[in-house]
Amino acid sequence: MTRTLLLTLGTLVLTASQAQTVPHDHRTCGSHKFTKQLLEQQGLSTDLLHQLPTVQSVERGGPLNVPVVVHVVWNTAAENVPTSTINALISELNADYSGTNTDLGTVRPTFQGVVGNPGFQFCLAQVDPSGNATTGIVRVNTSETWFDPDAETDNMKMAPNGSPAWDPTRYLNIWICDITSGASGSTITVGYAYLPVGGVVGTSIDGLVVDYDYGTSVGARTATHEIGHYLGLLHTFDEGGACVNSDGFTDTPTSNSPTFSCSNTSLMKCGVLTQYENFMDYSNCTVMFTDQQAAYMTSVLMNERSGLLTNSACSGPVAGVCIPTSTNGPLDGDYINGVTLGSINNTNSGSTTGSTYNDYSATLSTNLARGTAYTITIQGGSYAEGDHYAAWIDYDQDDTFEASEKLGEFTTTAAGEAQLINFTVPAGAALGNTVLRVRGVYHNTGEPSPTDPCYSYGYGETEDYGIVITTGGGSGLCIPTSTNGTADGDFINAVILHTIENSNSGGITAPAYSDLRTQHFTTLVRNGYYGVVVESGTYTDDSYAVWIDFDQNGTFSDAEKLGEFATTAANEARVIPFSIPSNAPLGNTTMRVRGAYLGDGEPSPMAPCYNYAYGETEDYGITIAPAPSAYCTPYTALGPVDGDFINSVSLGTISNLNSGGVDGPRYSDHFNTHSTTLLRNTAYTLLVQGGDYYPDVYAAWIDYSGNGSFEATEKIGEFTSSSTGQLGSIDFTVPADAPVGVTRMRVRSGFIGAEEPTPFDPCYSYIYGETEDYQVLIQFATATETAEADLFALWPNPTTGLVHLRSNSDAPAMIEVLDMQGRLVMATTLTRGTTTIDVSTLATGTYSVRVQQNNALYNTRLEVVQQ
Repeated sequence: MTRTLLLTLGTLVLTASQAQTVPHDHRTCGSHKFTKQLLEQQGLSTDLLHQLPTVQSVERGGPLNVPVVVHVVWNTAAENVPTSTINALISELNADYSGTNTDLGTVRPTFQGVVGNPGFQFCLAQVDPSGNATTGIVRVNTSETWFDPDAETDNMKMAPNGSPAWDPTRYLNIWICDITSGASGSTITVGYAYLPVGGVVGTSIDGLVVDYDYGTSVGARTATHEIGHYLGLLHTFDEGGACVNSDGFTDTPTSNSPTFSCSNTSLMKCGVLTQYENFMDYSNCTVMFTDQQAAYMTSVLMNERSGLLTNSACSGPVAGVCIPTSTNGPLDGDYINGVTLGSINNTNSGSTTGSTYNDYSATLSTNLARGTAYTITIQGGSYAEGDHYAAWIDYDQDDTFEASEKLGEFTTTAAGEAQLINFTVPAGAALGNTVLRVRGVYHNTGEPSPTDPCYSYGYGETEDYGIVITTGGGSGLCIPTSTNGTADGDFINAVILHTIENSNSGGITAPAYSDLRTQHFTTLVRNGYYGVVVESGTYTDDSYAVWIDFDQNGTFSDAEKLGEFATTAANEARVIPFSIPSNAPLGNTTMRVRGAYLGDGEPSPMAPCYNYAYGETEDYGITIAPAPSAYCTPYTALGPVDGDFINSVSLGTISNLNSGGVDGPRYSDHFNTHSTTLLRNTAYTLLVQGGDYYPDVYAAWIDYSGNGSFEATEKIGEFTSSSTGQLGSIDFTVPADAPVGVTRMRVRSGFIGAEEPTPFDPCYSYIYGETEDYQVLIQFATATETAEADLFALWPNPTTGLVHLRSNSDAPAMIEVLDMQGRLVMATTLTRGTTTIDVSTLATGTYSVRVQQNNALYNTRLEVVQQ
C-alpha cells in the first residue's frame, strides 16, 4: 500500500502483576491513545493514518547516523540504570535498524523476501548542544517516586522533576525513568513515543520514554518499537478489530488484532498469514521491519527529522595530539631504535625504512604514579653525526606538549647510542590516560632547537606511547579486606569472560583478595557486546557484582558497574551482559569481581571497595581495543574487463555460482547475503572458479582475529589458473583457538603486474581483478578434547522450554549455552545426576550447549522452538 505518514505515541503495556522477566507475549501499546490526545488538544483530526506526512522519494548512500541523548531520571538507586545497560540498548538498536540482529534468520520463508534494512545507526552523542564533549548520558535525581503516564505524560521531560530535552531537532531524546511502579489495574505502560504529527516534531516533548525496569533489558525491543513510532510507523494491526489496511503498507499483511505468541506458525487473520515477526506487532519474537516500513522511516528521517542527520555529534569534537611529518624521515638513520620505561620495552624497533610517525599508544603503555621518580631509556639510530632525542608527557591531558611537560633532551655522538632521562611525575598530574611522546630528529639550519614536540623536521622519527597516571603508591585501586573472608563459603568459584576462563578456583581457604591481572586477562573492543559468567561459592545467600574501570582512573564508579545478582543456591552461575562504551579509553585497565554476604548495616547494593565481613574480591586484566575498523576496499583500475573475474565461490552453505563477468563489479560485499558456519580445528575446502583470463592468481583470507584486517597468518591459500574457467581448490583448517563469532572471508582474483605485490595482497589495488567478501561464523567444534559422549545426555531436543542434562561423572561440570554468534546467554553448574535448564526466555533458534568437566569439553547443538 502507498501510505501517508503516521506518528504515534508508543506505549507498551503489560499486566501489572508481571515481573521484569515477563516475556513480550503480554505486551500491548497505547501509542495511538496518547497521540490522539495531543491532536484533540489542538482541535485536529485524530485520523492518524491521514495525519502522517506522505512518503517522499529519497536517495541514500550508506548508514544514516542519529545522535542520541539518554536522560536517566531516577529516584532510587535501581532506577539509576548503569551505563553498561544503556550501551547494550544502543547496540541492540543498531543491530535491529541495520538488519544485523542475530535472530533475523528466524523470519519464516513467506516473509523473507520483504525483510527491510533501514540502514540507521544510533550513537550516544559525543558533543552537547554547546559544542562541549559529553558522554551522551544525563542523570537527574528526582523527588518523584514514579511518573504516571496518564497524568504526568511529559513531566520527566522538564523541570523541576525531570531533565529538559536537548534540541529535539538535532538529538533523539530518550528518557529512562520509573513509569510502572505505582500503576494499578490490569495493564502498565512501559514505553511511549509521539508520532511526527500535530506539530510535535522539534518540541520539548519530542522523543521516547522507556521504563527503567521493563523497557531496558536486552531482548525487550521496547526502544526498537518506540523509535518505529517516532519515525512514523503504526501498528501492523487495526486497533478497532477491522480487516482493513490500517498502517498503509502492502508488505505488512492485514490483521484485525495483535499477535502475542509465535507458537502457531500458520496463524491466519483476515484470510492471510499473520506477520508476527514485525517489530510493530506485540509477539515475543519480533525481529524485522519490511521494505516499505524501512523506506517510510527513511523518508521521515531525511525530511521531517532531517536535522538529526545534519548534527555531527556522533563524531565528537576535534581532538588529539599533533602528528608531525618529515620529508626524509629515518632514511639516513635518524630513527628511534629503542624506548624503555616501566612496562614499555620497545627495543630494536627502528630502521631506515620505517615510518616517520608511529603511534604505539594503544598497544604499549605503562602506569606512572604521581610524585614518583622514573628513568626513560632512549636508544638512537644509525646516524652518528649528532641527532637530538627528547621526550614529553601530556600531564594535563589537553592534547598539547607544553615546555613544562618536557622530560629532557640529549644529543648522540655515536650510532646506536642509548642515554637516560630522569624525571618525576608531578603530584598534580591529571589521573588517567595520556600520551608519552619521544622524538629523534636532526636539526637542520633554521629548524627549531631545542627539539620541538610538533615541528616537522626534515629528518627524524616520532613515537607516541600510552601512559596511565595513577595516585601515589602504584595501581591506585582500593584493596578490600574481609574479617572472615571465604571461611563460610562466601567465595567466587569461577569467572569466565572471552578468553578469561578461571574455573573451579574458589574454596573456603581462598584468600579474601586476589590480583589476577597478570594471570587472567583478555582484550575487549569498543562497542563490543559481552557476557561475564560468575559462579558463586557454597554459601547460598550472597551477592555478586562486577565492575570495569573504563576511564582507567583507579576507581570503580557507579556508571562502571556491569551488574549484580543475588544467589539462592550453592555454586549458582549467572551471566551479566554488558557493552563496552564507544568512547572507553584505549589501553589496559581492571575488571573487579566481588562475592560477599551483605550483612546488616553494610552497603547494599554492593560497593566496590567496602570491607565486608564475609566475601572475596578478584581483579582481572582488561585491555580496551578499538572497534574493528572498516575493512579495506580494494579498487582495481580496470577490474574484470579482460576476464580477471571470480565466477563461482563455494564453501559450506556459501554457493555463489556463475556470478562473474567482464562487465561485473570490481568489489562485491556479500557479507549479508552469503554465509556459512566453520568449526574450530576442522578441515575445509574452498572452491573458486576463475574467469576468462589466465594466468590469474586467486587467493582467500579469513579474519580469524576479528580485528578488521587480514594478516598474513590469516591467508588460507592461493593458486594460479592455467586455463579459462578453471575450478581451483584451497584446503585449510580453522585454527583450534580461533575466536568464536561472526567474521569476514575475502576472496580475490587478479593479474599481478610488474612491481605489484606478490604474493597476493588482501588490500592492494591491483590493475586487473575482482574482490568478494563473505560472512563466516566460527563455532566450537562438536568434539574438541571431547568428553566421552556416554557421560552426558540431553533431552528433549528440540525443546519448547525445559531441557534436562544428565551426567554420569562425579566431577562438577560447568554448563554454558551460547547463541550462534558465540555469545554466552546462560550458564549453570552440574554434579553427578540430572539438572534442568529453563530456556523459555531464549528466542527460537539454534544454540550450542558446552559442558566443561575434568579439563575436557563436550559440545552439542540445542534447538529451541518457542510456542
